[in-house]
Amino acid sequence: RSRPPNPKRDKMNRSTAARFEVRKAHLPSTENTDEDDDEEDNKHLTALEPKITSRYPSKDHKDQPLNLRLPQFCHPQGTDIIYPTSQYKMPRIHHFVLTDNMGCKQYGTCLTVYEEFESEDKNNNNNATNEKKKTYYAPRVLCLLSTYPYLTAFRTYLTQLYRLATMTDCMTAPIERYVQNICCEVPAPPPGAFEVQLEILNTPIRFWAPPANQPIAYVSLPFQVLFECLDISNVLF
Repeated sequence: RSRPPNPKRDKMNRSTAARFEVRKAHLPSTENTDEDDDEEDNKHLTALEPKITSRYPSKDHKDQPLNLRLPQFCHPQGTDIIYPTSQYKMPRIHHFVLTDNMGCKQYGTCLTVYEEFESEDKNNNNNATNEKKKTYYAPRVLCLLSTYPYLTAFRTYLTQLYRLATMTDCMTAPIERYVQNICCEVPAPPPGAFEVQLEILNTPIRFWAPPANQPIAYVSLPFQVLFECLDISNVLF
């Protein structure tokens, strides 16, 4: 299980010691009292079964069929413990990598948002008809799968797409049309010095591929936070 950095146990850069308290506010808390109370409150609710409600393309590629266990990667906490929650949770993004029996990789980027959900309560309380109906939230995941490791670009794309859909009135087409655009109409750059760039809400999104003869496998992941929190001796082992 992952844990947030601990300055008492981890060697940290001196230049980041003063910023640790600021960063800690954005890290997951080790005290899960609220989540435990929420789980106790939701035990009487029906568990949710994840399923793919929409996909593009609608049919599998012959050389790369869609992995049947994709919902498990979209819900890394486990697909058997998905319950509606009474507490709204902020959207989050995570990445994963699928490897088939031939060693071919597919890189996934998932945006999880929580939408209002009408859940059936197992305990039908007839005396609570006059009480205010409780609001529950259920996770919905938008996932991008690609053979190209443009994880940072995909993260920015999904983040800006969510902002476009929720914070503006500029989205005139269905969200599936935007997914079709990035899958079929945005070309992949050739290896080398060329890059492909698009823009959403004045935020540039760049797709770049390194030279083909690069000795180290290229994965577009941000490592800035890693080097800010840990020193070289803890990063290299």
